[in-house]
Amino acid sequence: MDRRSALKNMALLGGSVLLAPSCTFSEERVSIALNNLNISGRQERLLAGIAETFIPATDDSPGAEALKIHHFVLVMVDDCRSEEDRQRFVRGLDQVDRLAEHHYEAGFTECTPGEKEQLLARTLEGSPELKSEGEGYEDARECLSMTKQYAIRGFLNSEYVMTEELPYQLVPGHFDGCVAL
Repeated sequence: MDRRSALKNMALLGGSVLLAPSCTFSEERVSIALNNLNISGRQERLLAGIAETFIPATDDSPGAEALKIHHFVLVMVDDCRSEEDRQRFVRGLDQVDRLAEHHYEAGFTECTPGEKEQLLARTLEGSPELKSEGEGYEDARECLSMTKQYAIRGFLNSEYVMTEELPYQLVPGHFDGCVAL
C-alpha cells in the first residue's frame, strides 16, 4: 500500500469516528437541532401534547401537533431565553408529567383530553392543591406559561394561518377604480 492511499484511509477512518456519535437513531433523539436546550425525545413528545392541548385540531383547522408548533416553542426557548429559564423549562416539563401521574395515575401523554385540559388549567391558575405538591410546581407553571405564549405566537405566525385563515394582501390591497361616490 502506498502512502497516499494510507493517508486517505486514515482520514476516512478519523472522519467516521467523529461522525459516529451523531448517527444514533434512538427514540430519545430530538427531531430538531438545538444549541442550548438539552431535552430528550420523551420531553419533546410531552411538549407536543401540551401544545396540542392549548391549540387542538378541529374539523376546520389543524392543531398544534400537525403544524409542529412544539418545534417553534423549542427554538424560541433555546434562542430567546436565559440559561436559568431554559433549566426551569426542562424541569417544568418533567414536573407536568409527574403532576399528571400523581393525579391521574398516567403520564401526561396517556391522559384523556379532558384530563389534560383540567391539569393545565389548574396549574396555570395556581390551584392551592397543586401548590402543595412541592417546589417543582412553580417550574411547571412557568414552563406552561412559556409554552402557551410561544404556542399562540407560533400558531398565529404559521403558514397555515397566514395563507388560509388570514390571507396576506400586499399593501395597498385591492383597487376599485370605478366606484360611485
